[in-house]
Amino acid sequence: MNHQLLESVIKDKGVKKYVIADKIGISRAAFYAKLAGATEFSNSEIQAIKVTLNLSNEDLMRIFFDDEVDKKPTEEDL
Repeated sequence: MNHQLLESVIKDKGVKKYVIADKIGISRAAFYAKLAGATEFSNSEIQAIKVTLNLSNEDLMRIFFDDEVDKKPTEEDL
């Protein structure tokens, strides 16, 4: 997950973080932990963030999945 990009999108959209936490059904503390990378967002939470921030599918992929998709296999992976 690209934490910095998510933070940037939240700021650009002008949505307060506590509002997002409430909309996706988790506590503020849990939301901040997920933003910090301590835990991961569930699929349902990602979908709720998409709706709350009015994200396109492309935005969603860039924020939550690009690091996994763009990763090129190393010799260790093979």
